[in-house]
Amino acid sequence: MELGTTPLYLTNICKEIFKKENMEFKKILCYVSIIFSSIVAVIGFVSVVVSVYIGDIFVRILLVIIALLFSVLSYYSFVRLHKRKEMVGLLVFTVIVFLVAYCLPMFPPEYGLRQYDLDASILKFMMASVILVVIGMAGASFSMKPLYDFSSKSSEASAYYILIASIFLILYPLAIIIGNIISSGIGGISWEFLTQDVRRHGTQGGILPALIGSLLIMMGTALIALPLGIGSAIYLHEYAKKGVIVRVIRIAVDILQGTPSIVHGLFGLALFVPIFGISLLSGILIMGFLTLPIIIRASEEALKSVPQNLREGSYAVGATKWQTIRRVVLPPALPGIITGGVLGLGRAAGETAPIMFTAVVFMGAGVPTTIFNPIQALPYHLLELTKYIGAYPVEQNAWATAFLLLAIVLGINAMAIIIRERYRVEF
Repeated sequence: MELGTTPLYLTNICKEIFKKENMEFKKILCYVSIIFSSIVAVIGFVSVVVSVYIGDIFVRILLVIIALLFSVLSYYSFVRLHKRKEMVGLLVFTVIVFLVAYCLPMFPPEYGLRQYDLDASILKFMMASVILVVIGMAGASFSMKPLYDFSSKSSEASAYYILIASIFLILYPLAIIIGNIISSGIGGISWEFLTQDVRRHGTQGGILPALIGSLLIMMGTALIALPLGIGSAIYLHEYAKKGVIVRVIRIAVDILQGTPSIVHGLFGLALFVPIFGISLLSGILIMGFLTLPIIIRASEEALKSVPQNLREGSYAVGATKWQTIRRVVLPPALPGIITGGVLGLGRAAGETAPIMFTAVVFMGAGVPTTIFNPIQALPYHLLELTKYIGAYPVEQNAWATAFLLLAIVLGINAMAIIIRERYRVEF
């Protein structure tokens, strides 16, 4: 066979392979590309999280395999589907992958960031892992195109894949964090740990006063923030006329919600501590300010979800505005309002900065007898224990405290989800 006829001969072979009756080969090729690209993305992500160097040769082999798969897919797009524009896109991706595989050994072992006034550096395995994640997700997404013959369904499948992959990428480190806290802390949970006070800088004793103090903070915050937050939301949505004042109030609520918790703590130190001292009351007041914007916004959104025609129907039969709000609007909006309130209390349970200036001490407070006594709280207790790690054997108690605090916060959030799903009203 002459050399000049070789490309034409190969083209004819590819045409025979990609005939309509052999379309299963195309599907298999696309599925292989999707699976392999997904595996590459997972390998890259895992190597970043666990800080494992996977090696230049291994990474280059993975990249070359992906490039070869896409070179076949791009040729199929041209020979069978006559998609020249789409073929160019796949070829560009193929060339990029080949270039990355070729240039990978040229990457420096680490890239310093001192020119940006940062005392840090990016290691080579980090760069390689990120490249694998990006190429793997992009490769799986592009593989959807020839699978569905570049139709609108291919774009939908590609977007769906990226969304699902993003969810798993987010949940993976979350699962590692939660699993690490559970495995390290559950061994320190005992009856003595739950029923005794802290002793010897946290090396002995337990967390009973801190647990009770956290529960008192949450209950007091609920007593202050829930009535004020729900009442404010009802006024803003049902009574207040749209205008400058309402816009200013909503902007102020949004600003208050975005204010760092440490600023709330300093505000409580300047305003409440000179009046009430370091006490449970000071902590409740400042935590009420912290959670108030969350409850206001959640309650207002719940009220907005109630259709206007329900209100108009109530007015039509002679009900007053308050009767309409109490009997028609609030019942269907109540699940959303309760959910927002519970989520706000969940944030209050885990905050440290606001109460460390206003309400808590590490040892010696015991169970408070009045609202003017200082308290102990789980977040601050955990913060103090971490300071003694290395100097005293407190690591087990620190992990156990973190586990208990995590269980409380997750339990509160789970309660909010159950309430929302159990009492949700469909309109």
